[in-house]
Amino acid sequence: MELANRIRMIRESYGYTQAEVAYKINISPQAYSKIERRALKTKIETLNKIATCLSVSLSFLVDVGNPDYVEKKNNL
Repeated sequence: MELANRIRMIRESYGYTQAEVAYKINISPQAYSKIERRALKTKIETLNKIATCLSVSLSFLVDVGNPDYVEKKNNL
């Protein structure tokens, strides 16, 4: 799974909008939208803020090989 898709799917599992996450991590909704389209160009500091906002660890967020993102996020 691509990192951008993983971020989107975790965000959606919480029912957050892109604008809500953007506000919580102090970036524009437009900038956040770009992250969900092409996360590989995102700074590690921003990915860490997203992980914190979504209540997952950074390592869990970037573990794109793990398909159980929804089921396991609640156990972290």
